[in-house]
Amino acid sequence: AFAVGFIGALVYQGSSMLLQKLKIDDPVDASPVHGFCGIWGVLAAGLFDWGKGFDHFHGWSGWGCMTDDSGACQTGINGSALGAQVILILMVIAWAGTISA
Repeated sequence: AFAVGFIGALVYQGSSMLLQKLKIDDPVDASPVHGFCGIWGVLAAGLFDWGKGFDHFHGWSGWGCMTDDSGACQTGINGSALGAQVILILMVIAWAGTISA
């Protein structure tokens, strides 16, 4: 949790400085906090949701691993999980961009 928070601080600082360099007016830094750090939070959830070792993924199963049809823990699905996180990010950007246009 400390590492995710520390990286989040770096994401915030970097994105805030980027907006200033690009001369984008965001006086309360809402985009770096909610946009860029939100993207990092979604990616971090997909990257660091390990169960028993690196090959188990909790996902929506709470404290247990995600199971297949036979009830065994699924392994090697981190790529699929990270892909789902990226699709979520893209859909939220598309939704927010459409609503705010």
